[in-house]
Amino acid sequence: MNNKSKVCTIGGGTGMPVINEALVQAGFENIKSIVTTFDNGGDTGRLRTDERGQILATSDYWRSLISLWKDGDQKSVWEDMLRYRDGRSRNFGNTFFQFMTEKSGSLADVDVLFKKLTLADLKGEVIPVSLQPANICLETVTGKTYQGEHYLDDLRMSRDYVKKIWLEPEVNTNPEVVNALNEADLIIVCPGSVYGSLITNFLTKGMRDVFANCKAKKMLMVNIMSTANEGEIRNQNDYLELFYKDLKIEFDLLLMANLGKLDKNKLDRVLDFYELENSKHIEFIDNSKVKTLMADIATIDEVNWRLRHSQAKLAKFFKSFEL
Repeated sequence: MNNKSKVCTIGGGTGMPVINEALVQAGFENIKSIVTTFDNGGDTGRLRTDERGQILATSDYWRSLISLWKDGDQKSVWEDMLRYRDGRSRNFGNTFFQFMTEKSGSLADVDVLFKKLTLADLKGEVIPVSLQPANICLETVTGKTYQGEHYLDDLRMSRDYVKKIWLEPEVNTNPEVVNALNEADLIIVCPGSVYGSLITNFLTKGMRDVFANCKAKKMLMVNIMSTANEGEIRNQNDYLELFYKDLKIEFDLLLMANLGKLDKNKLDRVLDFYELENSKHIEFIDNSKVKTLMADIATIDEVNWRLRHSQAKLAKFFKSFEL
């Protein structure tokens, strides 16, 4: 791969921005970031409720947009400003990008307007997976049904794991997404909430067929830790099965974090904290169903005692990665 290679990332939440930032740091200049627009938790949920669900969620969009901005003082100022929350926990970034959407006429055109306004050195663009509003719906193994992405957070530590997920209403895939996937050399499904940020992107009409038929190499980044509501995810084969079971989509390559490079005492401590949340480390096994790369791409967040993907280590990995 070289810096002219066309890379598509798919995801949302906090996982995708780390991958985008790593790709930018590695020198890639043609990144298409496909994001979910169905979040309805927190301040995003307040905005969508105020508009009776007739607007797209912008939180994942603007975080991904900022992550494509090459580092500099201007980026740092804007990042701080967009993350600002007032005393009522209202986020400025969500309000600002809702204004930008109304001003430009569509969320699909916001990145162009943002670039003109900020003179941002963006190394790609963010593409909403759909331009039509919808809500995530889910059914658990006990037969309970929920409408709204925020319920996934509520059920995070529950053993009543997700059995089925869909969108209401059914919405079309953004045509720009189709073009981006068909032109890509590499597609990366990022780490993140499996049902909230990843599988959700494949629920729009036509998305699975386009993904299956495009010529790009398809990489799935395996989460470092499982979440209770995903079921018994012990290894990379179990994780892969989540995507095949729900979507019938396949990958050419899996990428996993090798935790053996981390400080053992600190790693044991952070894993103890995860144990309290019914969260387990997703382990590598030899009889992988798909070619699996193990790489030193993880770090320990000693403030919150969490395992994270390291932007710097990922940048080093992507610089040397060959298709």
